Amino acid sequence: IYTWAEEMPKFPGGDSELMKFFSQNLVYPEIAKRAGVEGKVILSFIVDKNGNIVDVKVAKSIGAGCDEEAMRVLKIMSRWIPGKQNGNPVLTRINIPVVFKLR
Repeated sequence: IYTWAEEMPKFPGGDSELMKFFSQNLVYPEIAKRAGVEGKVILSFIVDKNGNIVDVKVAKSIGAGCDEEAMRVLKIMSRWIPGKQNGNPVLTRINIPVVFKLR
C-alpha cells in the first residue's frame, strides 16, 4: 500500500468536485449542532486498483456523530481514479479532512 504514488488517486473532477460532493451530501448531526461541536474529522482510506474506497478509518475524531457522518458520505462516493506507480494501478492510502463548521 503506497502513501505516495507517482500518480495519486483522484476523485473524478478533482478536488473542487470532491468538496462539492461533501457539501451537497453532508448532513450536520443534530447532536453536534446542539452541543456546538465544530472541527475537522480526518478520514483515512485506501483507493484500490479499481478505484474503490476500502478500509475507511477515522484518523482524527471530533465525535458527536460527525465522524460517522463523514464516513457515511465517503462510502456513498463513486469510484476514484486509482493511483499509479510505473504506469500500473496500485493500492494507495489517502487522508482527507472533512470540516464541520456551524453558521
